[in-house]
Amino acid sequence: MKATKIVILAGLLAFTSGAAFAEEAKNIPDFKKADVNKDKSLDESEFAAATAAGVKKTFQELDTDKDGKLSRKEYSVVLDADCE
Repeated sequence: MKATKIVILAGLLAFTSGAAFAEEAKNIPDFKKADVNKDKSLDESEFAAATAAGVKKTFQELDTDKDGKLSRKEYSVVLDADCE
């Protein structure tokens, strides 16, 4: 399960670059919010939770018809952003 989340995140990051990556980073909670136990570092579960929040928000933004799935057309936005 953890590997799946990392692969999904890696896939999303591979399709983002430059300004597009900066835009996606806005969806991920800042470090202080992600550091739930306030030890000034992120353990694997804190990192997974923070990035999952970003992936969920990004997915919701891409799912323009709000059917809970990405069509080829909706997903193509990710691919088009990588080509710019």
